[in-house]
Amino acid sequence: MKIAVVTETFHPFKGGSAKRYHEVFKRIVRMGHDVELHTVKLRVDWPEEERVDGIRVFRSMPLENFITKTGFRDVMQVIRFTSWAFSSVLQNDGVDVVEANHCPIFPSMGSWFLSKLRSEPLCVTFHEAWHSEWYRYVPQRLLAPLGIALEGLTTRLPDVAIAVSEMTADRLMHLFGLAKGKIRVIPNGVDLQLFESVKAQRKRHRIVFVGRLNPHKKIEWLLGAFERIRDDFPDATLEVVGDGVMKSKLASKDGIVCRGPVDDMELVGALKSAWVYVLPSIREGQSITTLEAMAAGTPQIVVDAPGNAAAELIRLSGSGMVVAPSPKGIEYGLRTLLTRDDVWQELRSKGLEFVQKYDWERISEAYLSSYQSFL
Repeated sequence: MKIAVVTETFHPFKGGSAKRYHEVFKRIVRMGHDVELHTVKLRVDWPEEERVDGIRVFRSMPLENFITKTGFRDVMQVIRFTSWAFSSVLQNDGVDVVEANHCPIFPSMGSWFLSKLRSEPLCVTFHEAWHSEWYRYVPQRLLAPLGIALEGLTTRLPDVAIAVSEMTADRLMHLFGLAKGKIRVIPNGVDLQLFESVKAQRKRHRIVFVGRLNPHKKIEWLLGAFERIRDDFPDATLEVVGDGVMKSKLASKDGIVCRGPVDDMELVGALKSAWVYVLPSIREGQSITTLEAMAAGTPQIVVDAPGNAAAELIRLSGSGMVVAPSPKGIEYGLRTLLTRDDVWQELRSKGLEFVQKYDWERISEAYLSSYQSFL
């Protein structure tokens, strides 16, 4: 098969959808298929064309402000990327399937026009279903209804919609009326062999967060909870792995180590050396890092919030604690896992068992099966 992928971010950018596409399509290439991926050139020093683990990567003209300082996407640069991606895919030979990332909205619309023009099936991967969440995140609330309408239109475009979790699939059906028969749930995954190969010494009072430091991740709740426990756990440390607009809130905080983006080996080491993994995010399509914490044998704390599929994942696995969305809720989870060895050990064991079915090999085969159904 030949597959064309349109997605805003990709390696070396650190992000959930970028990692998913990298892990999935490098394995599909190993299976003997041809993958071309069209993405944004976020830095001028990135090459316009290269092969990454067998994936032929094409990058747009430099769009260094594509992701704004507030974590949003610049609309005009999104439109420029959409136009470029349409032209870039069109210049290459025909493909068997067009795969598009649902976010941001316009590139998936451009992919639909392209698929119709060349009579090629379109598959769109939905990491989340925002709907009313638009009111929380757009700079001007008056634009929220437009965002909801455009998102609803996007759900009508693909021949097959891939949802990364049951929660995302349910929201697509009930909030946007997408037919159940059009949706296939293919979750995120973990490189289990990598986690087995890395050795690390676990530190009892080490807490770790991994992710983009964007506003919805609510890193300030974790900081508040950490301050609340310091008197009783003076040797506790908080390790923050990631980068983003909220990084300034971490400056000059006692006991906090901000590592920024790290490579895969360092990430595994950070998770395996921690006693607790905390994800205070109120919005997750599923959460790769929560699965990775399970593979590391590190119990997790996540918050209960509408649209947060990480909480769904914890309830399914029994590998962590779902707490109230507040510093006090996270504090309760931390105190429990830092003092109750019986609880910690039970959650650890459940996570290690649960994550075995989330290997990236299985996820890649599920994608390939979805594509082959078109042929």
